[in-house]
Amino acid sequence: MINPRTGHPFSRRTLLGGAAGAAGAAVLAGCGPNGEGTGAGNGSGNGGEPNTSGVTLPTYTQIDVAADIESPNEYCIPGFLRYPESPVSVVPEKPGDGTKTVTAFGQTSISKSPPMEQNQWWMNVNEQTGITFDISWVKGAEFLPKVQTMIAGNDLPDVMSLPKLPRLGQVLEAKFEDITEYVSGDAIAEYPGLANFATAAWEQTVFDGSIRGISRPVVPISSRLQARTDTLAELGIEPVFSDGEEFLALCREITDREAGLFAMRQPTATFFKAMFSLPNEWEQTDQGFRHEIESPRFTEYLEFVTSMWAEGLFHPESFVNANRMPEFQKPSFLLYEVGGAGFTKAMPLYTPGAPTLTVKPVVPPLVDGGGNAPTRITGAGDSLFALRKGIDPDHARTVLRMLNYFASPFGSAEYLTVQHGKEGYDFNIDSDGQIVSTEHAPNEIFPITLFPGTPAFNYSAGYPEVVEAECAYEAEASKSVVLNAADGLYSPTAIDKETGLSRKITQEISDIIQGRKQVSEWANVVKEFLADGGDDIRAEYEEAAAAK
Repeated sequence: MINPRTGHPFSRRTLLGGAAGAAGAAVLAGCGPNGEGTGAGNGSGNGGEPNTSGVTLPTYTQIDVAADIESPNEYCIPGFLRYPESPVSVVPEKPGDGTKTVTAFGQTSISKSPPMEQNQWWMNVNEQTGITFDISWVKGAEFLPKVQTMIAGNDLPDVMSLPKLPRLGQVLEAKFEDITEYVSGDAIAEYPGLANFATAAWEQTVFDGSIRGISRPVVPISSRLQARTDTLAELGIEPVFSDGEEFLALCREITDREAGLFAMRQPTATFFKAMFSLPNEWEQTDQGFRHEIESPRFTEYLEFVTSMWAEGLFHPESFVNANRMPEFQKPSFLLYEVGGAGFTKAMPLYTPGAPTLTVKPVVPPLVDGGGNAPTRITGAGDSLFALRKGIDPDHARTVLRMLNYFASPFGSAEYLTVQHGKEGYDFNIDSDGQIVSTEHAPNEIFPITLFPGTPAFNYSAGYPEVVEAECAYEAEASKSVVLNAADGLYSPTAIDKETGLSRKITQEISDIIQGRKQVSEWANVVKEFLADGGDDIRAEYEEAAAAK
């Protein structure tokens, strides 16, 4: 049976356990410290009528790469302990003939890399695909205004990554190509790497009855709490707690303010909300849709975290917008909520700065005890890679063949070229089947690895125990999950106002935790949220849900 989210089979064997766990750090574009994507799919608030009627979605065809640890359910991703000895070939023939150039634009956290003609990784991609991949990019906050400028000036590349935009459905209709004829139904068979993207991700690309791009598959469990087990072991502390009081006791045992050691540096971590069984943003009740901040237990959550701050259990610079990883490497805190698939991909990056580093993913309990806190599940797709309006059909196929190559999954020969560079220069595979990056790779990496990305998986080069622990964590955490009731629903007000409303809520929570405001003032925050657009968003989601 196929996992509809990840595109991998459900488990046919017992998951392996492991003492050392995994945490996560997004290396490239679109992920914040809690793994939030910044791109635009067609889920909650992302714009465009999410009605797949009238369009045949691409026929899912699995690329058979056997995992060492297979998915037990649709919320887990497969685990690989080594790179397969005989990688499959997804694209046996070059997608280009060496005469075509594809222009592209995207977002990344990479500041710079050598230009194409001085970059072995980049030049090898061009050689292997037979297509010159001419990509430009910007970082973080520069992305949205740059995209808006490009669209306004009609200065569009062949393919680009789009952020959340007001009236996105209308923008796509006016500026970007309908690719339904190229990928709908069995037509996707021409692009097996993209056909391997799960149907749920393709659902995010449908706007007003047509397919308008490609959506990157995401990790369903998008954030997780990790404990730094090497330092905890030195202190004689086990990261075990079965309710809120035991969690507080653990934090107190960890914290040594004179030594500069604290339990956490994330007062707004999402697992706190899960411990109070708060909705995953929106829930659907008998009375209609309700936002998490309206939940009766939201003030209890605020009181819990505020008391932790007042007690000094958080690092005093927790609200300073800084890279937390160096502080975790020191370490100055030992419990870290991270995004994505945990430390699986990042472990080799951070152990040089922390040679003893070991981590363990921890499933938080309900604050009152009695079982696991429900795990928040994200939508199935992230970002939208769209082709410019009026692109020549032959060139559109060239672009899709290139993206198909880039989408090749873990375990394929093409994956290594795209994700790790030129073998023998940027990486090697050792005798244990582990991918070993050279000193050239960090300098040469450029925004190809998430353009458009691959089906999610767990792999940590040289750290199979991390993969085992992460997969075991997901199997346990996925026993109790909570979905966002608004995923896949359309709200024009959310498109226009959601970002500003979320920013205001975050600031209010920050003010309360730090004592600048009182928990008793929260009712006023909820009233303002509803008056400023929350009630309109609710009504639009309810209408969209009723129409399904």
